[in-house]
Amino acid sequence: MRGFTRQEQRAILLLLSAFGIGSLMWLYRQSRPLPPVNPAEVAAFEEYARALERDTSGVVAPTEALDSKARPVASTLSQLDLNMAVEADLVRLPGIGPVMAKRIVEYRQAHGPFKRLDDLRQVKGIGAKTYAKLAPLLVVK
Repeated sequence: MRGFTRQEQRAILLLLSAFGIGSLMWLYRQSRPLPPVNPAEVAAFEEYARALERDTSGVVAPTEALDSKARPVASTLSQLDLNMAVEADLVRLPGIGPVMAKRIVEYRQAHGPFKRLDDLRQVKGIGAKTYAKLAPLLVVK
């Protein structure tokens, strides 16, 4: 290793040994068989996933609500309390994405709870059309 200082030689050796150890660990993990899957754990996970799809927050889960790119309608959803809704609940509403849901939550934190449903129009990005889609789906308690 001519042309390198003593400190550079040590750094190169350290990097090469780290690479070598990492390669050996990878080979060791590849040679070991995967642990067997417990069927009871798989069944429990699938039941949990089904329970998430049957959300009890009053909003239909996306897998149930979006058939062939159709948006949920007011008759499919029960009304969601605007003051209690979190971002995950708001994202499920038609016309509301993650950014808009965050804006609604931030507006509520900055100005306090919504007093009327019409206060939602004060949130940046919610115009007359979006409000018309959301009004039948929301309630302020």
